[in-house]
Amino acid sequence: MELQKALLIAEEIERNLSPYCEKINIAGSCRRGNKSEVKDIEIVCLPKPHLFKPLFGEDIVKGRSKQFIEIAQELGELVKGSPLDGKYVQINLRKGIMLDLFMPESRDYYRQYAIRTGSADYSFKVLAAGWRRRGWCGTPDGLRRVRDCKEVKKSAWKCINPNPELPPVWQSEEEFFDWIGVRWTKPSLRNVDNNAWFN
Repeated sequence: MELQKALLIAEEIERNLSPYCEKINIAGSCRRGNKSEVKDIEIVCLPKPHLFKPLFGEDIVKGRSKQFIEIAQELGELVKGSPLDGKYVQINLRKGIMLDLFMPESRDYYRQYAIRTGSADYSFKVLAAGWRRRGWCGTPDGLRRVRDCKEVKKSAWKCINPNPELPPVWQSEEEFFDWIGVRWTKPSLRNVDNNAWFN
């Protein structure tokens, strides 16, 4: 699909979901913008929680807003995951265009934004190499100290410590890059051919 066509679709989805998200960003090859053709659309978002206010007491968080779930479901045919409570949904949009919608936890948002901007090669050889150099590994729940984890298969880790050390909550993608010791650069220039990534 042509980059410009994909961007228009991504921007429309971003506009429709934005009122029901605390953060939302276009990622993937649409964000990198360095190729005229893209395979799919990738968006990272942090849906607003649905707050239920009982007669007495504080707000109770109950999943995601009904509006977010409805809009996500109306985008097309659900292929993988659930917009109700999942971290990832793949949707076949109209005309066979695929959308990968990532919904990470708040504290892991900017790491996921960087990873999902890609490319896959860059994410593995540059970003993951950065946090590994600091003694961290990627788990389904975010970064954890290697000492708190067990490698279940090559480069796939599971945290086994019930009270693990957690990384900081990054306030921006730049802050995440700085923390892992990788030089931030604009997405269009992120490639593994450049050897001057690490600070």
